[in-house]
Amino acid sequence: MPLLFKITAFLASLIIGSGFLIQTIFLYKHFNEKEDIAVMPVENRVQIGALAGNRSLEFGVKNILEELISEKGHGLDDNAVSQVKVEILFLDVLKTQSNLSVFHSNKEAVVIRLRGKFIVKGKVIKTVIVEEQAEEVSMSTLLIDEGGKFNQTNLSTALKKASDSLINKLL
Repeated sequence: MPLLFKITAFLASLIIGSGFLIQTIFLYKHFNEKEDIAVMPVENRVQIGALAGNRSLEFGVKNILEELISEKGHGLDDNAVSQVKVEILFLDVLKTQSNLSVFHSNKEAVVIRLRGKFIVKGKVIKTVIVEEQAEEVSMSTLLIDEGGKFNQTNLSTALKKASDSLINKLL
């Protein structure tokens, strides 16, 4: 009789313990799971300059956004209820020069402005505009003008900084 009682008590505690475990797992998954987000195609609204209407720039920004959203723990799903929509509003090189005799200092900054919208079930929840820049300073004793062309490294840095700032403010 005592052996049967011990087996029954063991089975009862096993059933109750597994019930608590299942409830704990359900609650953890239900309340701590981050939602899936769809990154909509990026729109390039830059009107003038070398990168006006550039499709590869749009794809590059979309890839950066997807990477940043994944790093925040959200899943990516094109059919998700929550969406991030981004527009490139401004992209240019701001150039500042200073000369003193034969000494020359040149500062170029790639400036980018992005507008992002966080949309849930077709309704815009939040709209944010961010502006970031990446700078390069060069000094020389010879005057050489490059004409304000885009430096690929500065462009990439500015895009990543602006995208990171946008995602941090939207999510």
